[in-house]
Amino acid sequence: MNKNKNHPLGLRLRYSIDNFMSRGSSSIFLALLGLFLAGFLVMVVVRLIANSFLPDETLNNLAEIPWRVYVAVMEGSAAETDGDSNWLAKLTSILAVMVGLILFSSMVAFITSVFEAKLDELRRGRSLVLESDHTLILGFGDRILEVIRELIEANESESDASIVILAENDKEEMDNIIRDNISDFATTRVITRSGVVTNINNLKKVMAENAKSVIIMNSAASWRPESEKTLADALVLKSIMSIIAVCDGDVHPPIVCEIHSDRDRDLAENISNGDVKALNEVSVLSRMIAQLALSRNGLSIVYSDMVGFDGNEFYFYRPDDGWGGNLTFGDSINRFKSSTPMGVHNSKGEIILNPSKDMPIESDDELIIFAEDDSTIFYFEKPVFEPSTSEIPTSIVEPKSHRIALLNWTTKTAIILEKLCSYLPKGSELCVFVSSKVPEMDLSKATLAEDYPDIEISMNEMDLNDLNSLNEIEPQNFDSILILSPGGTTIEEMDAYVISLLIRIRQILIKNSGAKSGRESRAWPKLITEVMDSENIDIILNSGVEDFMVSNQFVSQIMAQVSEEPMALDVYDDLFQAEGSELYIKPASYYFDFKDRETITIPYGECVQAAKLRNEVILGLQIHANQKSKEDMFGIVLIPSKEEEFTLSSKDGLIALAEDET
Repeated sequence: MNKNKNHPLGLRLRYSIDNFMSRGSSSIFLALLGLFLAGFLVMVVVRLIANSFLPDETLNNLAEIPWRVYVAVMEGSAAETDGDSNWLAKLTSILAVMVGLILFSSMVAFITSVFEAKLDELRRGRSLVLESDHTLILGFGDRILEVIRELIEANESESDASIVILAENDKEEMDNIIRDNISDFATTRVITRSGVVTNINNLKKVMAENAKSVIIMNSAASWRPESEKTLADALVLKSIMSIIAVCDGDVHPPIVCEIHSDRDRDLAENISNGDVKALNEVSVLSRMIAQLALSRNGLSIVYSDMVGFDGNEFYFYRPDDGWGGNLTFGDSINRFKSSTPMGVHNSKGEIILNPSKDMPIESDDELIIFAEDDSTIFYFEKPVFEPSTSEIPTSIVEPKSHRIALLNWTTKTAIILEKLCSYLPKGSELCVFVSSKVPEMDLSKATLAEDYPDIEISMNEMDLNDLNSLNEIEPQNFDSILILSPGGTTIEEMDAYVISLLIRIRQILIKNSGAKSGRESRAWPKLITEVMDSENIDIILNSGVEDFMVSNQFVSQIMAQVSEEPMALDVYDDLFQAEGSELYIKPASYYFDFKDRETITIPYGECVQAAKLRNEVILGLQIHANQKSKEDMFGIVLIPSKEEEFTLSSKDGLIALAEDET
């Protein structure tokens, strides 16, 4: 028995209409169209009946009645065609006008509302994206602008590239932020859509399965509480699973994401058979900052150039015709003109940076080439330069002990300390100064003291905002001072704190050195500063800082580069660890015997050969005279032509991929 029959007819009718209307706009349109046609036909019938009782003498024939009714229904003012008709014809015409006003106006109102709803949907970013081979970004955070800039740079060689952003932010808000901060999009179109990044339907709308690569932004910054970072990591993992689901378990586009926990990072990279590369910001930046503290000034410029598309990058290269017989890694170094092999990606998938010069290159091996662009990589079967250097200075360089100060305890400090201990020789000293001690400090000290008993480690509490307290630590007696960016509410606040601390340190150094300015001092320690916003680089450069790390920019550049080449992250993981080879800027006197000469003039190819004799790979030079010039990249010259000549002094440096700093 149908229970609905117990309800009144009117109520049941309204319920049926509601169900029909709820099916969507198409149902409503069809209903209105049906009513309009029905009303038109009814009025035609009424006019025919009226004409049978009182014939309209103005009609030529009955076939004209449907036209008269149509004109009255569609346009009321056109009913004047019945001006000379009899009163009954006029009455039916009036009825037709009323029916038209009701039904036709309803259709117009409906179409208008649907059109407005569609515009609103477009404004809210809910519409479908018909793109393929695009870069898909999930999330909209502090790093999004830097990522977009890097991808625009990477896409310059493409005629019609696209970046699609899916985030929970309002589309109009995202568009305004991008438009206000990026003026030149070159050949790249940036498309934004609003929606939940883990929703499968939303991912289908942005064609996730057709994307060239997917970048998943972490919603929690590294300085946020652990509980917040744990939830954010879980959201990233869910996003990965959602992309896999969209692809129905098939091969999915390469995915690069940021994850705070090493445990979750391993989980992310093993979650599927496809390419998933997870970046741990704290780990990468900590290892890099540790290397900056031990090398000569300028290494941060090398790293910035390496990770950004606007400069030099590394590529995986194998000639179409193979390597042409027996070839060692040492031989390969001299088979490229304006690019440099820095390692091998072998057939087992292993990354080996700065391998032995006698290591054979197998037919399936790829060379890791440092070059300005893949279009500049040319392999020659014969050497492109015939070096004459056969000897290097035989003097033994003993590792020098370091005295390093770290200001502020952050999520990176413990890792920096551990990495510094793994690099530093015996007798070195690490001093941490904080405004307020945290329990992790003593635990970290105890662990490091057990693992590295020959390195002195101290944890000190003091007022970093007090000039007298800072003066008591005698900053001029340190080899390096690392000013780390603490946590905060906004990036601007964190950078403001770092800059204010830097100003106080600078003032003490100027006073204690007797110099009128930082530029006049010769005895200053190496100042290394971590900032978040690249807009503040000019400020810190004018404060005596010689090496700096723009955290947000650096991580964004790596993520963008890995999205184009997933294997790049494996190279960085190898490059930023204590084991194996790292980048150093070493004095030219390590490679050439100046004797009584102040300078020597040699082709760059001789520098390459000298580094090879030391079992190192050279990536460029540092010209001491240009160290203060921003226009000259602070003296950094990367992979020039091997025939280009340089006049070097003992103060100049070679940028080398080597196992240690000596």
